[in-house]
Amino acid sequence: MPEPAWSACQLCGGPVPPGAARCPSCLEARRVVPTGDIGRLPRRERRWMRLVQLTRVLVVAGVAIGITFEIGSAVLTGQPTYPDPLTTQGTLVLGPGNFTYLAGWITGEDYINGNYTVVAPVGVPIDFAVYNSTEFTAFETHQPATTIAGAPQQASARILFSAPYTDEFYLVFSNPYPVGSGITVHIYEVTNYQTNIVIG
Repeated sequence: MPEPAWSACQLCGGPVPPGAARCPSCLEARRVVPTGDIGRLPRRERRWMRLVQLTRVLVVAGVAIGITFEIGSAVLTGQPTYPDPLTTQGTLVLGPGNFTYLAGWITGEDYINGNYTVVAPVGVPIDFAVYNSTEFTAFETHQPATTIAGAPQQASARILFSAPYTDEFYLVFSNPYPVGSGITVHIYEVTNYQTNIVIG
């Protein structure tokens, strides 16, 4: 006994299983044609059906190729990387009586190294301090605050700070001169986040 023949929908070109009264894709009932009868359709309808079927194949192939490309590019590029806010290089400008800072999370036992130099006016000493998140809030609101590390009143210094625990740390540069002094300080700084993980 021959297997029941599948049909095709003239409207959307989709396959229609044996015994189905409607196309499962577009629910068209009047234009379902047995697959073997496609060649007997009028020329215009036959061309339309072939065009619709070709379009369906191209859409499916395009989606498959697109998904393959996206997955392949994700595998080849690896995890996304973001610049660490504590890996920096540039010039900071401090108005008299003001401060600025670099801030970011540091995992316990990871460290920051680098250096800074006052480039204008040359040799003017500034205050450099490192605060954890709690102490920085106190410092910012002019309350007594304890520094984790620092170099007060120096025109240039090396930055080397190892985090004793995971927290958001603030590297604060302060111009110690009062607002009325008119002394604006330009600082060139370089910092690098270094992980303490040893591979090997």
